[in-house]
Amino acid sequence: EKKSAFCFYCFLFKQPRAENYGIEAFTRNGLKSWKDGPKVLNQHVGKHDSAHNKSRQHYEDFKNQRQNLPHVFDRGSQKQEEEYKAPLLIVLGIVKFFILQALAFRGHDESTSSMNKGNFKELLDLFIKKDPKVEKLFGDAGDNHKLTSHKIQLDLCKACAKET
Repeated sequence: EKKSAFCFYCFLFKQPRAENYGIEAFTRNGLKSWKDGPKVLNQHVGKHDSAHNKSRQHYEDFKNQRQNLPHVFDRGSQKQEEEYKAPLLIVLGIVKFFILQALAFRGHDESTSSMNKGNFKELLDLFIKKDPKVEKLFGDAGDNHKLTSHKIQLDLCKACAKET
């Protein structure tokens, strides 16, 4: 039983080579001397750019991952996320259909000039031809956003398997 104080933020997100006062006392040993407690705590917290405040910011970022800056840059804008989500849901629906019907996804020749590109691409092409909104979604998507690669199909199959 220790009667010591530890810093939650610094314990979880200790900064490398921290120059902050008493960083070891608050992460490894704990603060045991309460004689100068408030003074020591204030020195530990330090200014806005202290190791403690950086650790606190890392904790806040961890807690709010969808709001932290690296995630915002990774996901782009909300609009881009929605533009990606709509075609993904269409492709996911096709994948679910193929799984439930136990149909093969691929064909022998899946090139754009092929007469029969395989079940998956043919059904997706049918959706694209029949619905102008779907045609626009897939028409606006770059070649790397068509969601037709074998790896994506396999990943979606695995995701469906985990959900059931």
